[in-house]
Amino acid sequence: MDEIFKSSFSNLKENLNFINISSKNMTLFEWKPPRSFRSYILDVNFVKEYATDSIFFHLHKGNSKLVHIKKGDLIYTIGANNNIQYQLLEAIIEYVDYKFNDIYDIKVILSFENVSTNIFRNFSSIVDELLGDFRKLDLVKTINARCRVCNKILPIFVKKSFIENSEDFPVPLVYSHKGHAILLFIDRNFDVRGVELVNTTA
Repeated sequence: MDEIFKSSFSNLKENLNFINISSKNMTLFEWKPPRSFRSYILDVNFVKEYATDSIFFHLHKGNSKLVHIKKGDLIYTIGANNNIQYQLLEAIIEYVDYKFNDIYDIKVILSFENVSTNIFRNFSSIVDELLGDFRKLDLVKTINARCRVCNKILPIFVKKSFIENSEDFPVPLVYSHKGHAILLFIDRNFDVRGVELVNTTA
């Protein structure tokens, strides 16, 4: 299990497409991996239409996926390839939100008419440090769950805040993979107390 955990983070930057922090009207900050020149403005504009305060949204786009959430005046969006699980992407966004608001007084900055995004330029080094030391931050746990369709034990990442902030246990979590989904019941110690095959629709 520890080897799976380490390998998932060894090339984290290469598996991410971008991290974007926007207000309603403009992009304040965007991180992309080295030598990436692709624009994700269409993705960012799309999520702005549906962003809801404090609710994570997951979008699957063929060979990539998006996670976004609105926190106060800001919308956080992260894009990655399909090798990265949604719970891990949520954990990255939560930590980026924490560091961004710890460093910058966003309400004061956004109160000015002409905000220069150069203010946030140095935040790239914070993101690089976060991604380089992600495992050490201890933001996610890895659990084992048996899928009877695949007949395999699956390693699934669970955001620690998801369990620690829950009021009722066990906590349900749906994991979709290879065209089907399983429903997990996770206790406060991150132990799996039950697994069920579930039907999905969209």
